[in-house]
Amino acid sequence: MDRVTSDSVFTELRPAMFALAYRITGNRADAEEIVQDAFVRLHTAAPQDAVRSLKAYLTTITARLSFNRLRDQRARRETYVGEWLPEPLVTEGESVTSAEDISFAFVALLERLSPVERVVFVLRNVFELPFEEIVPVVGRDAAACRKIFSRARARIREERPRFAVDRDRHLALLRSFAEAAAGGDQVKLIALLADSAALHTDGGGKALATKRPVLGSVAVARFLIAVTRARASAAKLHEIELNGQPGLVLMESERPIVAVLIDTDGERIVTVFAVANPAKLHAITLACLRMMP
Repeated sequence: MDRVTSDSVFTELRPAMFALAYRITGNRADAEEIVQDAFVRLHTAAPQDAVRSLKAYLTTITARLSFNRLRDQRARRETYVGEWLPEPLVTEGESVTSAEDISFAFVALLERLSPVERVVFVLRNVFELPFEEIVPVVGRDAAACRKIFSRARARIREERPRFAVDRDRHLALLRSFAEAAAGGDQVKLIALLADSAALHTDGGGKALATKRPVLGSVAVARFLIAVTRARASAAKLHEIELNGQPGLVLMESERPIVAVLIDTDGERIVTVFAVANPAKLHAITLACLRMMP
């Protein structure tokens, strides 16, 4: 492949390959590394390895590399402190083809699947690959892939019904949520939260976070208000698009302290995600610095 063709293919297909790797691994840095590796393998492929479809070839390689990385991650997460949440993905100014399929809540839910379930589900449900093309990625036959997909899809549907919520409504709820928390208005905050609301936090042992989810609107409201009061008065909230949806970043001295995202049914907030692990805020740091005057 000549340099011009290689650059053209990279520009055209990189966004889709990155989205694939991110959905499988839940980690931006891993996804970027995997995509680079996949394109290197394409560029150095021997003539006899030439394929009819560059996209199909890259999809297979990217998915296989992501599958291997995910299995390695799962082993490391056994010693992770507290909950493990995906890394928030900065999509401010980026073209996102489907905010629903890259939403933080969706990627977080994929964490509940086994590595093989996750890969099969993403390839089939999001990328619409035939089961026969998923076979070489996970090393299972087509019949087994169908069963794996059916099981994974049932779990996803059971644990998270899909809600069609427009961006303006999502943003309005997020702003009301931030205002109530900052103002210590527990009554308003409880009213914004679903009765069965859950708060998931990720500090990775490096920042303030709960080791288990906080459940119930009252408990979530009390915890959020207590944490907000404990923060320095100089801390400021900034709106930023994360995973294709409105999100919030709490900044102290031009440094992100926590990224906050919500999942909503359009009426009330169902889930609150707070990622405070500094290792997962690097890209947000750069994005916030670029947006500052």
